[in-house]
Amino acid sequence: MAARLSRGLLQANCRRITGLSLRATPRVAIASASAGFSARRNVRNTAPWTSRVPQVNIARYAHTESGPSTEQQGAIPSVVEVKGNPVTERHWTSQESPVVDALIEPQTIHHFIEFLASGVLPNGKKTGLALLNRDEIDLFMAPSVEWAPAPFNKNDLPAIYNMMSRILSVESNALCQVGFNIHSVKNRLWEGLVPVSAERWLEKDLNNPAHFDIAHEYLTSVIAVFEYLNVGPLRNKMRDSFNRMSDDLQAMQDALNARRKAQTPSLPEINLPALWVEFFHAKYEVMTSTSHSWVMARLAEMRERLVNNLMTLSPDDTDSPEFKKFTERWQALIGVGAMADLNIWMFMEGYNGYQPPSEVVGGLHQPDLKNIDVNSELNNLMWERLRERIEAQDEAAKVQGPEVKSLESARRERISVTTEVQDELRTKIRGTSPPQPPSAVPWIQLVLRGQQSILRQPEPERVKFGFGLAIYRSAYDMSGEQWETLRRDVEAHLSAWGNGVPGADEVKPLFKLHWFECKDLGVESKDPLVAIEAAKKHFQEIRSSSEYERKIDGSAFLLVDPWTARSYTNKDAAPLATDPGNLPGDFQPHVLAIDADFKPRATPETEKKDESAKADSEADADKQPPSPEYQGHVRIQGNLVWSELYPLLSSKSAELEHLWPSAREHPEKVYTGLTVPSQVAPWKEHNSLKRFMADGFTDFLKNKDPKAAETLERMRKSGTTSL
Repeated sequence: MAARLSRGLLQANCRRITGLSLRATPRVAIASASAGFSARRNVRNTAPWTSRVPQVNIARYAHTESGPSTEQQGAIPSVVEVKGNPVTERHWTSQESPVVDALIEPQTIHHFIEFLASGVLPNGKKTGLALLNRDEIDLFMAPSVEWAPAPFNKNDLPAIYNMMSRILSVESNALCQVGFNIHSVKNRLWEGLVPVSAERWLEKDLNNPAHFDIAHEYLTSVIAVFEYLNVGPLRNKMRDSFNRMSDDLQAMQDALNARRKAQTPSLPEINLPALWVEFFHAKYEVMTSTSHSWVMARLAEMRERLVNNLMTLSPDDTDSPEFKKFTERWQALIGVGAMADLNIWMFMEGYNGYQPPSEVVGGLHQPDLKNIDVNSELNNLMWERLRERIEAQDEAAKVQGPEVKSLESARRERISVTTEVQDELRTKIRGTSPPQPPSAVPWIQLVLRGQQSILRQPEPERVKFGFGLAIYRSAYDMSGEQWETLRRDVEAHLSAWGNGVPGADEVKPLFKLHWFECKDLGVESKDPLVAIEAAKKHFQEIRSSSEYERKIDGSAFLLVDPWTARSYTNKDAAPLATDPGNLPGDFQPHVLAIDADFKPRATPETEKKDESAKADSEADADKQPPSPEYQGHVRIQGNLVWSELYPLLSSKSAELEHLWPSAREHPEKVYTGLTVPSQVAPWKEHNSLKRFMADGFTDFLKNKDPKAAETLERMRKSGTTSL
């Protein structure tokens, strides 16, 4: 099973690279001479070899059984049984849905090829090394036997395929089984995204002490990812995979330089391994600096809220339950800060071409990290500083009176000792000038570079390009005026994102919704599944058309159905938002996002027949089952469409299916962003009761109206009803 899974991962992700198109990624690869990477052209130029790559559905991971395997491929390691550090244990013990993770995310190769064309590193800086020409980028998709001069024309597989095999095949030893909860956070951090934006953090009211456990778990989820990636054997696997791909690039470099020498001797030689290590260093820099900065910023907000609450208590009230709870939470935040300083690292020692710096570089290089005893140093330094602070306040009390020590300012001074000491130790651990997050997150950088490429086009050509999503309407139980109001509300909600996101203000005006009417497609039925299929058929036609292929994402589209309409028009539709334990930001209006290429899972009989007939065929690679209960669509909060769905799709880091596990437990099956265990717990309780009641109603309906009961069961299974 694992070998088949791995082969499917490899073939699917090769398709992800070779099948790039401006239809799917108009924001990334705009056709221009200076940008140099036209994905659509790549597809046409690589026909001789793409026929060898099975055209399967992309699936970078699949839910798998965690039991023992008698097959050789059972060698894929697993961390599902790992308990982790006490600070992060909740995440390690919540790995309920194991997935097979490519330790080096496959889309990294796609981003590296984009870098070879643009020269812009993930941190926004420009490389000083020689870059590739547009036609040379295309050669990554073709075997060297077709284009390289002798003796470099020996390889009958493209460089892309070879590189993908280093991270996706079982033989590469670069896969690991891990819980979806940890993998989903890792997937975001890898792309320079944060688990929850600062704006969403406030919407969810996560600084409220009432939601402390959930907020704490969001912070520790980041630490758990770096614990995972720094498990010794796994870190070695990543290093070895990097080095094997470096060797592949060395072979590609030799062939390209020979071709340059033969065709254009004036061109400088290319150093692909040097570009590779520079790219990875920048990627790790963005990953660690963004993650650490995010944790520190949220910690500061939570500490401030806790201290403000403490100030409402009497200074002498140290035996109260409220004070004890403050002490516990304060200690928990100290632990998170220390763990973040010690764990948010991506080391590159042993990576081909990497030259360790002479100084400490936060997140990347600290040779003495293992020798730093943070707990001991923190305690010793903290008590020393606290003693000094108290002695100073005692001296002040002699002059101003003893009551001065009970003033709020004096209390805050004493409490601040902890954070001051942590800040001081952080300098020792992470250096005096650690790297800072980029001025714009990587996916926004790509959009802005795409826009620059568009502006370099002749004016008549510019209208062919854009950054958009298709959206369909199937809700018609309203007047024309009501619809116009609803449409404005939907568009406004989808645009309500970006506060505090670097670069968001620049890209928001570029995003556009392209509206279509299901009635115009001949849809008369009120069955939501009929509308979905009609919209999907229409979308599959227009996404390759000359009018839309470079304007919309081709992998998913949106639908405003009656359920969506009610979520926007019925202001009392989300009573759960005020229930204890629920976050207010998790119950907002939503739209339906639909997977344009989803196909229902094959029946067991079909699978058995296919496997016996084509045990090693393309169909065999397509047997990766979708996430449990995934039906090809996911409801998503409106304000997450541009801020989460679009960047995940455009960066190739996830597909719509990968959002479903985070939506599955929501009472309305709505994706509200990444989730953590304490957040999901009340949802599960609510769902258990709702399922019990819905099952009873369905059984009752079977006796009264079997046809209606059948329709209801089908809608419940498809996720097109809240029951």
